[in-house]
Order: sequence, then structure tokens, then C-alpha cells
Amino acid sequence: MNRKIFTATAITLLAGGAFTASNVMAATTAHQGITAYNGPSTCIACHPTQAQGMLESLHMQWAGKTPELTNAPNQTLGKGVKGINTFCTYAVSSGGACYNCHVRADGNAPHPPSLNDVDCLMCHNDTYQRKTTPDPTTATTITDYLGKVKTYIFGLQDAQGNYFTEPDYAAMPAGTTMVGLAKTVHKPTRKSCLRCHAKAGGGDWTKRGDMGVNSAAPTDAQDVHMSPTRGNLTCADCHAVSNHKISGRGIDLRQTEAPDPKCSDCHGSSPHDSSKLNRHAKGQVACQTCHIKTFGKGGATEMSRDWLTPVWNPGFCNGQGGYVGHEVKLSNVKPEYRWFDGTSYVYNVGETISPNADGTYTMAKANGKIFDGKSKIVPIKNHFTNMPLLSDGRIVPPAIMWMFMTGDFDQAVQKGMQDQGMTGSYTMVTANAEMLITHGVDPKSMAPKCAECHGAMTGHNNLMVPFTALGYHTLPAKVKACTLCHEKETKSWEGMHDKHRSKFACSGCHTAPPVGLVNPTSTLCKSCHRLKTASSERIHDKHVEKYACTKCHTF
Repeated sequence: MNRKIFTATAITLLAGGAFTASNVMAATTAHQGITAYNGPSTCIACHPTQAQGMLESLHMQWAGKTPELTNAPNQTLGKGVKGINTFCTYAVSSGGACYNCHVRADGNAPHPPSLNDVDCLMCHNDTYQRKTTPDPTTATTITDYLGKVKTYIFGLQDAQGNYFTEPDYAAMPAGTTMVGLAKTVHKPTRKSCLRCHAKAGGGDWTKRGDMGVNSAAPTDAQDVHMSPTRGNLTCADCHAVSNHKISGRGIDLRQTEAPDPKCSDCHGSSPHDSSKLNRHAKGQVACQTCHIKTFGKGGATEMSRDWLTPVWNPGFCNGQGGYVGHEVKLSNVKPEYRWFDGTSYVYNVGETISPNADGTYTMAKANGKIFDGKSKIVPIKNHFTNMPLLSDGRIVPPAIMWMFMTGDFDQAVQKGMQDQGMTGSYTMVTANAEMLITHGVDPKSMAPKCAECHGAMTGHNNLMVPFTALGYHTLPAKVKACTLCHEKETKSWEGMHDKHRSKFACSGCHTAPPVGLVNPTSTLCKSCHRLKTASSERIHDKHVEKYACTKCHTF
């Protein structure tokens, strides 16, 4: 479909291609030749390959393949396809409210986009601002939960339900023209990406917790990588881009369209001067765990949202105002920690979900296990909300615009059930989502001291990283007393740990105590060799260097 979002009459362009270091001057000259702007077709005339790549990207499709989603592997899912989350819930039911900042000119994720829906200026000119074209014929009058009558106007749509957008000149500097914007396009900056990502979830710093509007020029302490006085990196320096496919996936995201970036891509596998610290980097501790001690450093981030307590927000619904749930926001939050192997579970509309032992429901969670050889400890933000759950275990995607307009969440749920063809009764349950914290790296001077994580052999959950909760310190009394394998000896904690970890697997000490032998002693010994006589300590020392504890012991 030809989506002409702006009016103009002619295009005069010099032949050109994509920006590279060698042709940047020619490209600048070519853009100066633009005399009129006719929407995305102006850009596509010289950049058809780039436009096609963008059309096929996650940013345009709002969905992609899910090779790292274990509950729905290698499907096509995303915010626009079965996507639901613990923030504004079901984006495709928002009546356009959730589409305004996204790159699609037609703004409507459920409908397949076309090339002329690729609004290049959203990423390639930071001055550019747009808005949904209002349609007075869509005026809808409602009575909210307080009995107040309100009228809402929605965006102009075509017969397929695609929205129309137009330049928002009131939000741009006086004298701005579309031709002028087209002449001054540039590669995406931090500000370009933060146009959408900073205010995800409905407000600055609300969703991710590790980025906000001021992340475009953060202080050193807020983000040493993106600070203009330190790393001065752009988003694309880490989130590599190939034909508009962007790398990087968090725990709560469904799709993967490019390999995930790694700290070692820039810093190598041995980034420290200390061999002990490099052992951490190569082992089971993600770099973020030590180098991001708090999140919400540049602004308060939402930790929970209660939909049953409506709160008026005048900025919602394109400035017409709307009711959102009660938000609890905090700054400088200490992360929780999880094992993460790069894959995750993320709930999709229509699936059934099982409760946790405490009766809560986790809609996004990291997969990973201690000592599995691939999982690392990572910092997370744990976001909570309340969600409607049918008796058959399916979460109801609310028609969230009705909540925004009326403040009546039950009405939004009932309309959501109608839209999805769901029947029956629902109950409100507590739900949460685990979200990877990976932006906002501290300067190295703020890295934790050893004692912050490695204190005495007791009280591990009072340390920076809760090792007991992560499965590390299930230590039998004899292990703590150093008498499980030999007579008690006196040695510093670090010396003791270094000596033992060089010989034994971590699970040799960090496990439940053995409860017996897999076979009687005579049978057990003769299963490998002839029965020999020696002290139990010597026998044990000789065998633990060769075999796992489970070779002989039951647990």
C-alpha cells in the first residue's frame, strides 16, 4: 500500500547509495540536492536496498524468529504477534497510543507494512517529530469509573485499519521544513534510539530501568560507556547493525534478529590485570554483575503497577489524558540476580501459564542453572503487576485503551475477552517479569571490593550477590568445619578456596551432604579394581582428584 504521509509535488535527487566512510561527502552533496519531500518514497528512491532491509526488520514488523525462546522456539512472535507484558499489557489493543513513537509510518503493528511505511526520519533525523493525524469522525464518548463523561478522538485510518501520520511542527523548532530535515539526515545517535526506548512503558525511565532520556548525555557514574566525557559510544557501537537487523536481546524479549553483543567483543576474555578477576570474567559471573551495582541511576523506574487502582495521567492518549494503574517507582535500585544461559521463557497470548510455589505467575524469566557450564549470574529488574487469569490458565489480554479511557480495568478485561473469543470467569493474580540490566555500566573505580561478595563462610545472603539463593552455598556442616574430607586445618578463606577449586569441582563442596554409598564398600571398590587397604583419608584424597562425588556417594 502506498502510504503517503506528507504532501509535496516533486523530488529532485542526485544518484547515491548508503553512507560509508568513503562516500560520506558524496552522500551529503546528494542530500543537498533534495528540493521536495514526498514521504518515505523520497528516501527509497536512492536507498531501496536499505528500505527493504528495514521493512524486514524487527523494528518494522514488531515480530521475528524466536530461537532463544524455549516455550515457543523458532516461531514468529513479538509485541505485534501474541505479545503481552507486565507494563501496558497488550499493545495492539491500544488504539494507536502505543504506536506513536515507533518507526512505522502507518503505526499499526497487526497489519503488514509496505516500503512506504518505513519512516526513515524517525531514526535518521533527531529534530523530526510526528503525530497521528486526528480524525474528528472517530469521536468516542465514554463515562469513566468516576461517572465523568469524556470524548476521545482517535487517529485517521484507511480501510485496512492503518493509521496516517504527519509532521508535528509544533514540537519542532520554528521554521523547520521537511525538505530541510531530509537534507540533514544522519546516522542514528543515542538520542535517535532513545526517542522510543527511553519512554517505553509510558514514561521516562519507566520500563527498562537502565536508560532514559538523559542517557543521551549521561554522567560518568550513570553510564561510563555512553558518557560524552568517557566512552562516548553510540547504541550501534554495541548493538551491531547489519542491513537494519540489530543485535541484542533481553530476558523478556521474544525475538532474536542478530547475534547478541558480548562485553568480550571489545574488552577481550581477560579484561583485568588480575588473574583472579579474569577467572570471574571467564567463569560464571557476567560483567554486568560487578559493573552495574544499581539501576534507575538517571531517573526513577517503575517496579510495580496496580491496574485496580487507576491514576490519571494527562499525557496519555496523545495528550487527551488517560488512566493507568498505580505505579511504584524507585531510583538507585539494587538488582536481583539470576542464572542466565541466553535463553528465556516469555509468555505469549493463548498459552497456559503455571503458578510459582508462592502463587505468583512469572511471565518472563531467565533460563539457567548453576554449574551447567554456560550460565552466568546476571543482574535483573523484577517488575510486578496484577493480571487477569482465566480458570484454564490463560492470561486475558485486556483491551487496554478502555482502561486508559475509563479507568475501569474490569471493562477492559471483558472487552479483551470478547476480542479474543474467550469465555468464563477470571481472577486477578500477581505476575512478574525478569528483565536483564545491561546498560548503565559504572566506572571501574566503583567496582565492588572482594569482601562485598566474598565474606565469611556464613551469612552469604547478606553479601552483594545472594549466593545461597543462587544455589552456591548449600554447605554441609562438615564442609564449613573443613572436616568432611580431612582433619580440621587453619587457612585463610581465599587460600582455602583457591587450593580446593584447583583440584575439585565446585559441586564437591557446594552441595548437600552425602547420605550414603552407591554400593557397599566391598562391591564399590571392586567395581574398579581389587580391594585395597589404606586409610580412609588417603583413599578419599586419591579418588576425589579423579572422580565426581556421585561416582561413589548418593545424595
